[in-house]
Amino acid sequence: FADMYAQTLCYGLFAARCSPNARLVRFTRENAALGLLAADPLLRRLFGHLAGPDLDGRIAWAVDALIELLNRVDLAMLLRGFGKRDRREDPAVHFYEAFLSEYDPHTRAVRGVYYTPEPIVQHIVRSVDYVLKSRFGLPQGLADASTSLDRSRRAPAAGAAESERTLHKVLVLDPAAGTGTFLSAVIRLIHARVAAGGDSGAWSDYVSNHLLPRVFGFELLMAPYAVAHMKLGLQLIDTGHDFRSPDRIRVLLTNALEGPHELAELPPFSGWPAEDADAAGELDRAPSIMVVLGNPPYSIFGQTPPGPWIRGLLDDYKTGLNERKLNLDDAFIKFIRLGQWHIERRGAGVLAFVVSNTFLDGITHRRMRESLLDFFTEIFVLDLHGSSKKNERTPGDEKDENVFDIQQGVAIVIMIKAR
Repeated sequence: FADMYAQTLCYGLFAARCSPNARLVRFTRENAALGLLAADPLLRRLFGHLAGPDLDGRIAWAVDALIELLNRVDLAMLLRGFGKRDRREDPAVHFYEAFLSEYDPHTRAVRGVYYTPEPIVQHIVRSVDYVLKSRFGLPQGLADASTSLDRSRRAPAAGAAESERTLHKVLVLDPAAGTGTFLSAVIRLIHARVAAGGDSGAWSDYVSNHLLPRVFGFELLMAPYAVAHMKLGLQLIDTGHDFRSPDRIRVLLTNALEGPHELAELPPFSGWPAEDADAAGELDRAPSIMVVLGNPPYSIFGQTPPGPWIRGLLDDYKTGLNERKLNLDDAFIKFIRLGQWHIERRGAGVLAFVVSNTFLDGITHRRMRESLLDFFTEIFVLDLHGSSKKNERTPGDEKDENVFDIQQGVAIVIMIKAR
């Protein structure tokens, strides 16, 4: 609880300070909590407690000291260079990796908090968009707003009449959303396509009715969860969307590797994390996710063993293997199996990740490869190499640099399951 509180407060205030509006005025606790978070009622409530007038007087002095420090930072110098190479770079997202490496390097390592380079994000999002258009007959790709009948076999609540409902066909999930980098790129692509239709007034209705209800993220750490909400909220406001009730950004505070019937251990400071866990469980129970994408953590996910639900799913990757030690504990393997599970339930879809490339030729990964080949109809792999463990060299006999600050090589995988 104390870690979550401190991290959210410190980095949330920094992210608020980096907001273009906050750069123009003297930064205070009040304007940190007002306006910036209007896009998300949950974070508005949280920051109303952490940085607003309800702040406990026993720690107000520490928050005010942090506010004063942020006021003294030369933001023009700090942010110099942002936007020159790519106007879509976001300093609040970019600096989170650096923040966590100082604040808690152990958490950064075990949770896999690494900034995903923009070219990788764009490649994955554009690839998914292309696959939806070319393999699934959806000319609007990620912007597709069509619906279909909910064919799930869930029983109605006690006393309720059985009814049918419609669901969007293209539901998108980033199960390790972090600061929202992939979801931001998805929104950017969708906005460009909808705006190309020429009716600028239709965008806000589209966001409320066809974007927010079908773009989801799961995140376990509180600070990136907060940053993702702020980033995506400000992005939508900048595109001209006017948030109104019941709009909310569907980045949920939950552990994606806990199954639809498991509840995370929740922090004891309010009820809304439980609401997020319930919403995540409801999404897991509805067999409707068509696109799973992102950059999941690679290393062993924390110090506790995986829960029974994901452990049961991983049995599919272990059947028939007789090795004494199975190297299938890395988090990215669990997330690949999770994405495969979502698409199995849907019957068709796309799984697009940037992951460790160790599973491409690992001996104990052979059943995993077999399972993926049996299930998906097409698999595309872009091996980015960069393994310092293998001392990989480029064709010019130079060191093969990794796109991340890690030892193992990485690869982009696009896996397609057509009906």
